[in-house]
Amino acid sequence: MWTFVVVLLVAVNVALGAESLGRHRADPDQVSISGLSSGACFTVQYHVAFSKDIMGAAVFAGAPYLSYGISLIDVSVLQAGTNTAALSFNIDGTSNMRGDKVYLFTGINDNAVPQATMRKTYEYYQSYVDNNNIQFVTNLPAAHGMPTADYGGQCDQANSPEYLNNCDYNGAYHALNHIYGGLAKPAPYSTMATRGEFKTFDQGDFFYFTSPSLYSMDDEGFVYIPSGCAGRYSDCKLHIHLHGCNQGRQYVGDYYARHAGFNEVGELNNIIILYPQVTSAVVPVNPLGCWDWWGYTGALFATKNGFQMTAVHRMMERLLD
Repeated sequence: MWTFVVVLLVAVNVALGAESLGRHRADPDQVSISGLSSGACFTVQYHVAFSKDIMGAAVFAGAPYLSYGISLIDVSVLQAGTNTAALSFNIDGTSNMRGDKVYLFTGINDNAVPQATMRKTYEYYQSYVDNNNIQFVTNLPAAHGMPTADYGGQCDQANSPEYLNNCDYNGAYHALNHIYGGLAKPAPYSTMATRGEFKTFDQGDFFYFTSPSLYSMDDEGFVYIPSGCAGRYSDCKLHIHLHGCNQGRQYVGDYYARHAGFNEVGELNNIIILYPQVTSAVVPVNPLGCWDWWGYTGALFATKNGFQMTAVHRMMERLLD
């Protein structure tokens, strides 16, 4: 009898996997999002769709909303599609973005997402965001990847699969400082992040009556809780950061999430950092583990009702609860 109970408990623990994402009552007026590559495209998508909830966005090598990777597309066509989506209530009203802070980064040596594509993203945002609130960084000799001050490979080389480029430039800090303003900057090689908690959480909690894998999302995600935000009622800021293709937990474990530079900034400035994770899939067709910014999960992918969009929004709401 006792043997059966022990075996049952072990089976339950294996099935449950990671712990549930905690509730920390973060400040709903201080929520921002960023991403790299496909995560950057999804960042734009999420910002546009949930603009009532987001006060700032940082795009590292991404593309405009509804562009489907077509770099030569007329931005006015994308803006018309955006306005139509807002009129049909598939996304929040675009006026919510007017006062937001937007940070855009494109490396001179980025051959995966050329600077021309990011200029389209800049042009797109200019119609919706006060232009004084947009910072567009174009002058670093960076290849495709996340620019850091102290970690990763050579700045002007694509460092697959982690895509962390040591450019003597703390992209995470500059992005978050533009969004929030007045942030303390971590020193290079800072160990600040050891003060907080880096956790793995169960993403299955945010898919009702189904599995994350049906929509190419991983079973587990990551979150960094600064030491100053550990309580139930933290009133901390919240930032969501999204990895790129071939860069999620399935490919690099927690390497990217631990070393992209966001945790150190979060620890110094009481910003919770949420890292949702996607994975590769045969069905839906997503062999490289990219975020859905072209429609592989269905026609509603870029709206508030998209499967991945809804899941990330539920994660956000959990941390705000």
